Amino acid sequence: MLSAFFTRPRVFPKFRLAKVSPSNWLEYPEKQNAQLRRIVDRVRNSLELRVVLQTATDELATLLKLDRCSFLWYFHDTKRVQLVCESGNVDRLHRKAFAPGYYPLAMFGFTATAIARGELSITSGLSSGTSLVRSLRHWILPWRKRDEQPPPLVLGAIANLLVPVNSQGGSNGFIACLSDKPRHWSPAEVEFIQSIAQQLEIAIRQAQLYEQTQKQAQRERLVNQITAQTRQSFELGTILSGAIAQLLEALKVDRCLVHLVEDPGDYESEPVVEAAMDETNDRAAFRLKHLYEVCRPPFTGTIDAFDTNGPITRWVIQNRRRVVIADVTQDDRIGPHNEEYQQAEIKSSLVVPVQNKEKLHAILYLNQCSHTRYWSKNDQKLTQAVADQLAISIQQAHLYAQTKQQAAESAAQAHHLAETLNELRLTQAQLIQSEKMSSLGRLVAGVAHEINNPINFIYGNVPYVETYIHDLLYLLKEYEARTPEPDEALQAMIAEVELDFLRGDLPRILDSMRSGAERIRQIVLSLRNFSRLDEAQRKRVNLHEGIESTLLVLKTHFKEDIEIIRQYGDLPLVECYPGDLNQVFLNLLLNAIEALSTWQGKKAIAICTDMIAATNNQPEMVRVVITDTGPGIPHNLQHQIFDPFFTTKEVGQGVGLGLTVSYQTIVNQHHGYLKFYSEPKFGAEFMIEIPVHHAPVHHPADSK
Repeated sequence: MLSAFFTRPRVFPKFRLAKVSPSNWLEYPEKQNAQLRRIVDRVRNSLELRVVLQTATDELATLLKLDRCSFLWYFHDTKRVQLVCESGNVDRLHRKAFAPGYYPLAMFGFTATAIARGELSITSGLSSGTSLVRSLRHWILPWRKRDEQPPPLVLGAIANLLVPVNSQGGSNGFIACLSDKPRHWSPAEVEFIQSIAQQLEIAIRQAQLYEQTQKQAQRERLVNQITAQTRQSFELGTILSGAIAQLLEALKVDRCLVHLVEDPGDYESEPVVEAAMDETNDRAAFRLKHLYEVCRPPFTGTIDAFDTNGPITRWVIQNRRRVVIADVTQDDRIGPHNEEYQQAEIKSSLVVPVQNKEKLHAILYLNQCSHTRYWSKNDQKLTQAVADQLAISIQQAHLYAQTKQQAAESAAQAHHLAETLNELRLTQAQLIQSEKMSSLGRLVAGVAHEINNPINFIYGNVPYVETYIHDLLYLLKEYEARTPEPDEALQAMIAEVELDFLRGDLPRILDSMRSGAERIRQIVLSLRNFSRLDEAQRKRVNLHEGIESTLLVLKTHFKEDIEIIRQYGDLPLVECYPGDLNQVFLNLLLNAIEALSTWQGKKAIAICTDMIAATNNQPEMVRVVITDTGPGIPHNLQHQIFDPFFTTKEVGQGVGLGLTVSYQTIVNQHHGYLKFYSEPKFGAEFMIEIPVHHAPVHHPADSK
């Protein structure tokens, strides 16, 4: 019965392919050329590649009444297909399933071979035989395994027409005409789309050339910005942070990190990683010094979790070559379960060594976290250009740091030499002043010694003279009592010598001699107290005695119109160098006297002493303040008054050593303070503060 069914002549109805007739304009060359010119004119209105491709797909989808029209790029190196743009009936579900991006070649089924070869591919969406035959086969032979495969789907379309667009640079383009239903592609449609593809090749080349020019300008602009930043600052942290921030924005990556693999402070050091550090070192300081990162929100920094001895870091240090990773889970060096990359959410990574002349300075990491990214040649060129400029900048920063360090060392050495010279000058000044004061002290001591001997002889014999005169007067009185009426010659002699006046005046003369000898003796003691040549170098003394002896030495310098005001407090004995301290009193009082000598106002010198109680920071101290009412010290000279050989006196009247030696004596020798305060026309005040007990600790030299 079945054989009769197939052998009996029968008339079957004719089934034709579902055919979509876009328009009859394809049958007319003039109209076809007009449409071609119109599309080409629209495509060439822009030099942006994405706009060119979108315009072409929009026009073809409308003109040929396609369900969708897409443009594809096939990359030979990665064997992946990029869906660049799509036009037509693109609903939300389709957009979700086939969003613009990269897809594996195997996803395109039977058309994958044609795509890989860059050939034309036409699929109508129908299997061999009529629809009736296919139905009969399904009904008659249900038990047989069907070997027919369903027609291949390209981006969800049953019928597709892929027209190659030749390109350069290791990739091929395709105009993909897609239909959700079976469709017969006429030779006129194929020829028209091929004509569009030829014109599109020219537009793509122009757009790519423009894009290359723009990207080259972008690279040059970014490199110039980094170069300008390097010229503005040689601070390595500023340079690196600014460069990676600009690179982050230029390439739209999510993380950008620089890892300095050498010690920034040592230009000749070998590459170092954190694992090679001593465990006692501060690793936080190491990371702050060697790692710089910028991130795009919502991603946060990963410096704390960054592995400075990770697999990619070790590989780059060993091979000194660039690493391009589109999918980190597929890289054998990283692996699919790397905790560091999972924590940082890194999906794609571009790692470039920062080096010049085989000298590796740093490693530049660009990480994409939001999606998988296939790094283009432009991405790699731009990153390499930045890395090359960073290598120059790092080297310049190192050279600047070395120069700065050398300059600092030279400045320190010059400062040390200046201090040494200043110390030599101070030593010379002290020697000169010490010799002068020593000579003066020896002279004063010699004079005092020479005066002291005869004065002691006189002062010691006055009591005997007084006794002898007393006896003689007593004898004379007894003689008068026994001889009441002497002869005329004796009476004439008594009248001549004025015996009664002599008898009354002689005791007064003896009292005057005793008082004068005592005064001379006190002067000699004051001179000896001032010179202190016969006493120990450091001892406990009464400062008031030293001040008074100094005033006595300077008595001839005080004019009658200068008033001396004393306000002494209750001071204990102070352990000091009395001779040197008296020299300080002498210098300060002499300066006050000289300041008052030409002053037309009130002339007075006040000397005040008091105690300073001990605190946690300083011991018990005494204070001596010497104030004058003279013209004061001009402000522009106040910072120089303690400098050696500085003087405002005329040549021959001073050498400028008094205050210098006084400052050294108080600060260095007695570990105290010498301060002053002065306002022009309101006098000057010098304050001496020294510890009661001599301390070996030197106080800060800011007592000026």
